[in-house]
Amino acid sequence: MGINRLTLISSINLRKKYFLIPLIIALYLSSLLPPPFELSINGYKSLLIVFFALVLWITEILPPALTSILILILLPVMGVIPFEESIAGFSDSSCILLVSIFILSIAMSNSGLDQRIALSLLRLAKGKIRLTIFMAIFTAMIMTFLIPTSAGRTALMVPICLGMVKAMHLKPGSNIAKSIFLSLSFVSIIFSNAVITGAPSIIYAASLFQKAAGYKWNYITWLVYMLPGAALISFLILPVLLWIFPPEKEEMKSALTYIDERLKTMGPLSVAEKKVASLFAFMILLWITTNTHHLPVALTALIIAALTFFPGLELHSWKEAMAKVEWGTVAIFASSLAMAASLKSTGVINWFAQIALVFVMGDNSYLAGLTIIIVAVVIRLGFNNVLGAMAVTLPLTFEIASALHMNPVWLGLLSVVGTDLCFFLPIQSPSLLVSYATGYYTMFDTLKAGTATVIMAIIITLIMATFYWPVLGINLLQVISMAGSG
Repeated sequence: MGINRLTLISSINLRKKYFLIPLIIALYLSSLLPPPFELSINGYKSLLIVFFALVLWITEILPPALTSILILILLPVMGVIPFEESIAGFSDSSCILLVSIFILSIAMSNSGLDQRIALSLLRLAKGKIRLTIFMAIFTAMIMTFLIPTSAGRTALMVPICLGMVKAMHLKPGSNIAKSIFLSLSFVSIIFSNAVITGAPSIIYAASLFQKAAGYKWNYITWLVYMLPGAALISFLILPVLLWIFPPEKEEMKSALTYIDERLKTMGPLSVAEKKVASLFAFMILLWITTNTHHLPVALTALIIAALTFFPGLELHSWKEAMAKVEWGTVAIFASSLAMAASLKSTGVINWFAQIALVFVMGDNSYLAGLTIIIVAVVIRLGFNNVLGAMAVTLPLTFEIASALHMNPVWLGLLSVVGTDLCFFLPIQSPSLLVSYATGYYTMFDTLKAGTATVIMAIIITLIMATFYWPVLGINLLQVISMAGSG
């Protein structure tokens, strides 16, 4: 059933390609029109390019990475920003961090350590259904520290969980299977916020905080602020799903048998697994002690990534690693930086902010925070990649914060969480598409569970923003001096 669904999606995308030329013509003709009131000509062109990119990203007429390359070309060709500025994202330290993390995750995947960790954690459930779903959630959380994309984490876990589900003889439509697969995708997405290297979008967001808001995050500071809220939301996903999809049974030993057989096949810990574990432990130690040695997070990751090729370690070849790095994601990352730069430099973000102020003005500043989250959630509906959405929502939030004389870091964190709440339809996220393709749950199942999860996540995030973040140093109106700033 999963193959049929993906085949249908591919067929639809093939038909959509016929709309590419009309879209390009529409972009050109629109650029000849006068700009809207109080928007500069370059700002208008920048906005047109963003809308053009949105249509291509949403419809996937072109592969998302190719759309990103097109953005990098159109921005200088249409005179919005210089070519050097358009491609500057590729040399950004956050882009270097992204590539380094990809190389490290490839080394881990080749060694099989990620599968061993996942299987070992799931085994702790001992065949109990509720505990199995909990361990699937917990495993997805742990994998966030090791695999830098939500889709990658889901792709790792889905085959393992699919094997368990089949061993339990569960059919499509089973509430147990629905809870397992939806929890995997939901947690893989929302827990990305907990770790500064949890997803390309979070790396990008941290970079934008420094560029646009003058606030520099380090690995530990981000973890301290974001981990508790993300963990609480992730754990509460379990009762939400069990409430919506009550399990048919409470225990199935066949799942435990399947896991034991997989672990037995893997054998004892290999030399490659030990090497990878040592490198990851060393990297995390360096990240934890950043304030002592002052090495940037990106440089530390690059050093460890380089070590994977060194004689004596040689966890993979250069050719193999370069073939497996998700260069498409890197291109999307760089184009998101270019879009943000063009929207900022041409005044579009400020123009949008003035419009948005109509909806967030008022005496209740916390209501403005709620509005920002909701706006981010709504904007995210139009994107199937979070990087593109973050390139719009976060700069917009900074401008609104400036206009309202509110703390851009406080409001920006709310925007980051809101932009990640893409749980309404599988097409909103590759992570959801991976589990949806198994055929064990429907679009309507996603909508039901996703709506409840989004409401819960918004409530938890606002509670953390109101009571927890201010204790650490980031409150509604100002940033108190702390380790992460500067």
